[in-house]
Amino acid sequence: MTDDGKMKIMCKWCNVFKTCHIVSQEITDHHGNYGIDSVMMAKVKIHKHYKGKNYCKGSDRIITVPLDKALKYSEKYRD
Repeated sequence: MTDDGKMKIMCKWCNVFKTCHIVSQEITDHHGNYGIDSVMMAKVKIHKHYKGKNYCKGSDRIITVPLDKALKYSEKYRD
């Protein structure tokens, strides 16, 4: 994660990497191939952004993603 707490994640409504930050973290049970796994999930708030002239449908919204996936995207697409 960057020093100021901001990171980037892909907005699934406009398919562009946008600035966001982690609001909270929680552990969730996941039923995978090898039984039940505990996965650290992060609630991520995507900041307001535009798609064309209007606000994107995904702007200013909170989504839940696996924490390792969010951190991986942040490191790969750092400014």
